[in-house]
Amino acid sequence: MISLRQVQVFLAVAEQGSTTAAGEAIALSQSATSAALAELEQRLGAELFDRVGRKLVLNGNGRLFYPEARQLLAQSEQMSRLFLEQGGHLQLGASTTIGNYLLPRLLASMPTALSGTQVSIANTGDIAEQVARCELELGLVEGSVQHPDLTVKHWCQDEMLIVAARESAWSRTDVTDEQLAALPWIVRERGSGTRSVVEQQLLARLDKVNIALELGSSEAIRSALLAGLGVSCLSRQVVARALDAGELVELAPERRIHRWFYTVQHRQRRQTPALTRFIEHCLAPVGDAGQA
Repeated sequence: MISLRQVQVFLAVAEQGSTTAAGEAIALSQSATSAALAELEQRLGAELFDRVGRKLVLNGNGRLFYPEARQLLAQSEQMSRLFLEQGGHLQLGASTTIGNYLLPRLLASMPTALSGTQVSIANTGDIAEQVARCELELGLVEGSVQHPDLTVKHWCQDEMLIVAARESAWSRTDVTDEQLAALPWIVRERGSGTRSVVEQQLLARLDKVNIALELGSSEAIRSALLAGLGVSCLSRQVVARALDAGELVELAPERRIHRWFYTVQHRQRRQTPALTRFIEHCLAPVGDAGQA
């Protein structure tokens, strides 16, 4: 029979690349780590790693076993938490706009505290991958996700606006499509839900768009806009204060984008009572993201 310790060793070796580093990560000696891995491979009747130079790299068998091992370890951690305090412990992930603007308000308004909750903030693609690897129980993301192991559901809507600094040379509302395409655009990195939506619903309809700058967060883009470096299309959540203060202005209001935010879960992962309460709380406000 396979033990949880053997599964833990396998995952540590897969992530660290050697039995020595894996042993240090999980507080085992190198010899004990090697022995546990060898016994696991013996029980499975298959080798899980190839040696490439001084590193151990997952082979085909290992890549097949990895998601099952990650799921098994996650389930064991869930079982160990079954009888903890009523509040519960969650592993949540959110893409950057949600993580910076919506999730803090959601957590603060929970009627029951979620003690020990861990939150990962990254772009949509990275959050989806973490959910698929069972590192997160729930992802809240800005872009649609396609993955065979994930369940993706509509959550709430968001509005995106084309904006620029009031003092910039292009702060005018009556902009033609040709003029809009020629402006210096500041966009998010690939893998971002914001980047995906803007490309699909806005930039794809313009001809020869001038991408001047690519940045890794919406906050960095907002700062670049305020410095007069270009134009961008961002969530109202990100630019609301700057618009109210008169620092940014909206261009081409007829080009506003309405997009969905999504919840992402692993198809085979059991939903804990704490997660059920959190999802119900997320879904309780009916309306757009500004009300969530």
